Amino acid sequence: MRRGRIAATVVAALVTTVLLGGMAAHASLPPGDDVIVVQPFAADSGDRCPMGATKGTLGWHLGTLSVDVAGTVADHPLPGDTNPACAQDGRSTTATFTASAPNRVVRRVSQQANDGQQAFKFSFPGPVQAVTVQVCRHGLLPTPPDYCGPAQRYPRSLVTTG
Repeated sequence: MRRGRIAATVVAALVTTVLLGGMAAHASLPPGDDVIVVQPFAADSGDRCPMGATKGTLGWHLGTLSVDVAGTVADHPLPGDTNPACAQDGRSTTATFTASAPNRVVRRVSQQANDGQQAFKFSFPGPVQAVTVQVCRHGLLPTPPDYCGPAQRYPRSLVTTG
């Protein structure tokens, strides 16, 4: 019985030390741009392959309310694709990222790929309240028609530090 109490006391002391140490470390961070919360994002063209897609991360700067965006945009067919649903269809893929603040668009950035995958990295200046990501397919000739997948919205309000 005595060993159980000693073990419980040691565990409680360790937990308290870790919690207080973590709080002290968090409290000692300077205000401003040093705290970045990373949030994954993904969107696609909404078709059967999907023929176009983007994925990556949003880096929310809690001090400046700016956002770093990094990821890839892909357009099928990719090299080595053997799925007939992902065959060449005469379109390219554009991923559009729209940063918004209350009642206004802060900035819009598009990234493109055609029969391949492209990496990208850029930033939106603050204040940004949400980032909306949408993938569209555009015909390389007058036909076939363009179309877009569903827009995916990533609000800053869902980002937390703990």
